Amino acid sequence: MNGRKIGIWLIGAWGQIGTALAVVLAGLQGRTSATDGLVTEQPEFAGLDLADWSRFVLGGHEIRKTSSTVEARNLFVKSTTVTAERLAELAPAMNDWDRKVRTGTLLNAGPAIQSRASTATLKTRSERPSAAVRRIAVDLEEFRTVAGLEHLIVVNVASVDPPTGPSDSLSSGELLESLEHSEVSPLSISVVYAVAAFQSGCSYLNWTQSTGPNLPALAELARDKAALYMGRGGRTDLVSIGLLRTAADDQRLRSASALLDVVRLCEREHRRGGRGAMTFLSSFFERPLGNPSDDVAAQRALLYDWARHVSSTG
Repeated sequence: MNGRKIGIWLIGAWGQIGTALAVVLAGLQGRTSATDGLVTEQPEFAGLDLADWSRFVLGGHEIRKTSSTVEARNLFVKSTTVTAERLAELAPAMNDWDRKVRTGTLLNAGPAIQSRASTATLKTRSERPSAAVRRIAVDLEEFRTVAGLEHLIVVNVASVDPPTGPSDSLSSGELLESLEHSEVSPLSISVVYAVAAFQSGCSYLNWTQSTGPNLPALAELARDKAALYMGRGGRTDLVSIGLLRTAADDQRLRSASALLDVVRLCEREHRRGGRGAMTFLSSFFERPLGNPSDDVAAQRALLYDWARHVSSTG
């Protein structure tokens, strides 16, 4: 395994989960965070040759005018785990991440989300869907180039977007054609981001209950682009389903740690040439894609079977 960086691009970068993830990752990279709350640090995954936490670098899209340091202070104001002193120690890493955050899109966002948008984001309201996809793709490619990334994983942690009209019957080509020629986006924000991610050769993880890649046309597009994806609705309590023995008291820290596990395992699957829905990650999601078993024990077994297979075959 080479030492090139692995990108994590957060949609909703300065939201609660995005901010918590930045705090946890900065702590792991600074060797100040415990690893007992991470699935990938358990003995069952020791043979996977997983990427070291130092190799991950953050970027993202955000619609608000704020910063990770401001949001972290608000998020952990009463925390006994993430203290003000600890946040001060992590500030250089958080400030570096803030410089990599770009203006998001408001296509089909709805009034509740639009009400929180910055002046810069509001200026994008009139952009055509095709222009939004290209702008997002440019941001992803610039991040990939400047950071010298081996791979980029786009992660949706934004507010759940409102549903749009029916699009289950569209093929991949019809969906792309619709985006290219429409004046107003026929698709939700999470779908637009998924299209841009797949066309840019990125993996896509939907940690929210938004539509994301949960359309037949996007599954087709992912296959065409040899892209990985999974979702939706990330789990926060991995102790109750037997993946962890202990976890952080703070729900956001639990969710951020679980998401980092998923990102790390996604990178490993990409490195071995995987494509399509990562059903082996089903136990991390409340509504997993790819038609896996609804039985949590079976989902957990699927993950351990994958780990044993990859450990033995590479």
